[in-house]
Amino acid sequence: MQAQRKKYVFLGIALLLILTMASACGDRSKDESGNNGTTGTPTVTSADKTDTNSATDAPAATDDGTKAATRVVSTVNGDVEIPAEPKRIVALYYHHILLAFDIKPVGANLTWWGGSPFLKDMEADGIVDVGGPPSLEAVAKLEPDLIIMNSNNAEDYEQFAKIAPSVLIPYDANRSTYDDAKLVGELIGKPQAAEQLMASFEEKAAAAHAKIAGTIDENAKVAIIRIEGKGSEFSIFGYNYGRGGWSVYRGLNLKMPEKIEKELESSGTQIVQKLSLELLPEYVADADYILVSNEGEGTDLVSGSAVWKTIPAVKNKKVMELDGKQYFYFDPISIEAQLDLITEMLLSHK
Repeated sequence: MQAQRKKYVFLGIALLLILTMASACGDRSKDESGNNGTTGTPTVTSADKTDTNSATDAPAATDDGTKAATRVVSTVNGDVEIPAEPKRIVALYYHHILLAFDIKPVGANLTWWGGSPFLKDMEADGIVDVGGPPSLEAVAKLEPDLIIMNSNNAEDYEQFAKIAPSVLIPYDANRSTYDDAKLVGELIGKPQAAEQLMASFEEKAAAAHAKIAGTIDENAKVAIIRIEGKGSEFSIFGYNYGRGGWSVYRGLNLKMPEKIEKELESSGTQIVQKLSLELLPEYVADADYILVSNEGEGTDLVSGSAVWKTIPAVKNKKVMELDGKQYFYFDPISIEAQLDLITEMLLSHK
């Protein structure tokens, strides 16, 4: 959104959305960083609103026929009146955060965003997959009272908004899942839910950190990479792109190799892709451990190369493969499960 369109509305309870108008990382036709060079930081606020002030033609109603309380939120698409307590949410994105809040949306884009083994049972029980790209007809059939989406659905926003009040929270590669949880929690009237999620992770992280203390050096450096290009390239990951990064760097408080840290910092995101494999020794020279996210291409593609064999962590047998089906996901529930798995994995390679 252009700067001149930014607005700051204060109608009561502050709902801070630090939002970047970037293409979603789930857009399979773009780099995972999702950046398209267009950014903005509008402030979104909300306030309780009675129906006598309603801007809608058909205010929500309760089961007994009385009009339900609504709130107005200021978004990148203007002010949107939403239910104060939405009951039938369709999440075209962010469904994993709702599940972490113990809220089950009636529908979600599971075709693109589902699949975490740690959410499998919850996703399979009572959530309708509206497809990827999501079907307007499928969403309408669910009679939602709120639709939540990200930048991936921006072009179809007006169509979804005709079905039900719709809020687009633009994708931002620099926000963590806990930042997203704060935004979603405020939106649905559960401002404390995100804090509870973060507290839960910190408690689990403290226990995991204590478990490795004295066995794994607290200053140990861990590189998280992905092999790609049929073994000719690799990507590097930081704390904010899944692949166990949050658990490693924010949970166990382990370090990044120096070159990886600098490269990620200069990139402005926590991912750099399509690096020549010939450069890998430079990036992981000081890595005590290397975690390789196998998303279809694993260490078997590079294990015979001279480049791979020169790497200290390889020589010391401190390389571990991560099952991409488990570690790709970056949501509060998956992160906590990954933390347990990575803790045990590191201890087995001490």
